[in-house]
Amino acid sequence: MKASRRHLLAAAALAPFAPRPLHAQGFPARPIKLLVGFSPGGATDIAARLLQPLLGEALGQPVVVENRSGGGGNVATDLLTHAEPDGYTLMLASPGQLIVNPLLDPKFSFDAARDVTAIGQTTSSPLVLVVPANSPYRDARALIDAARARPGKMNYASAGVGSSMHIAGEMLKAYGGLDIIHVPYRGSGPAITDLIAGGVDFMIDSVSTTTPHIRNGVLRALAQTGAEPFQEMPAVPLLKDIVPGVAITTWLGLVGPARLPAPVVARLSGTLRGAVQGPVFTARMKDLGSQAYWAGPEDFAAHLAAERQRAAEVIRRAGIRLE
Repeated sequence: MKASRRHLLAAAALAPFAPRPLHAQGFPARPIKLLVGFSPGGATDIAARLLQPLLGEALGQPVVVENRSGGGGNVATDLLTHAEPDGYTLMLASPGQLIVNPLLDPKFSFDAARDVTAIGQTTSSPLVLVVPANSPYRDARALIDAARARPGKMNYASAGVGSSMHIAGEMLKAYGGLDIIHVPYRGSGPAITDLIAGGVDFMIDSVSTTTPHIRNGVLRALAQTGAEPFQEMPAVPLLKDIVPGVAITTWLGLVGPARLPAPVVARLSGTLRGAVQGPVFTARMKDLGSQAYWAGPEDFAAHLAAERQRAAEVIRRAGIRLE
């Protein structure tokens, strides 16, 4: 009896120092770092900076966007996977980072199902084939015909090796029987800048990145890569109707390191859902020509698994390789 009492007293004395569940510690208690794997001005960066104040206000702590470009997003992904699984380092991720890069580079030992925690999907939209406003090509068929007539002479820009833009360009190259040169950049921002200046012939990029430049008249949209007409660009034809098989959509989603505690995932996911489905983010994405899209942790994780399977088939059929 006395021994039991001594044990109880000892336990009571140690209780203030014992670890408490994360949900009882008032997460978050300090600023959260939001990694972006590409340079400022690209689709991922735009979405991250739209979400930044919405998440910060709802969580009661600053959310700090940190651009860590390089390796088609691999630099940021590597930082995320080596971060403490405490919810204070997150990443707004693209398909290239989570799906395509590991398939293209066997040395990059990354598996989205194993190495990250899915928190929620935030956007979904097709890509758009664009040319500079002074380009001689008025439609996608004319551009493709010119590329066939001039093998090895035309080039296209992308946000980096393994990005959705790279995959789309290589799909066009393979399925269209084209000999075109890939010019990778460290994000969509510098790629768009060079495209507008005439440094490259064309680019297949996100709706949110290209729409402001299309509206300003410095870029011309020739086709979009969805499987069906896109409501924000009803007059832009489907690329798959010109080159069968070229259909691809892009998306963004919030992830954390592996083994992120369930209470932290629940807090972050609930907050993210409110931001994504709220009027500010929805309206701003629509203004950019893109669309907000919500999928929670389980649905987003299932989407990642399905995307990996689909991307592996596309890469195999198109014969895409790292350059």
